[in-house]
Amino acid sequence: MLFKKKFKKDEKYVKVELSPAQMFYTNALSIEALVNVLERKSILNKEEVLDEIKKLGAERKNKMEELNENIKKS
Repeated sequence: MLFKKKFKKDEKYVKVELSPAQMFYTNALSIEALVNVLERKSILNKEEVLDEIKKLGAERKNKMEELNENIKKS
């Protein structure tokens, strides 16, 4: 995967190759940073984010089970 980084100094993009693991880590850090800023501004707290992740995970699991059942019936 390629990641384009924009430098304000000369407004050019530089291609940086990232492995899937590096992309995963970069995305995780970005999400963590965003949550930290929102928590500092008292917009949300980490517990709310974790609850939402659990809720979405359960919804996704239920949807996947439903899709698998529909595939078996076909």
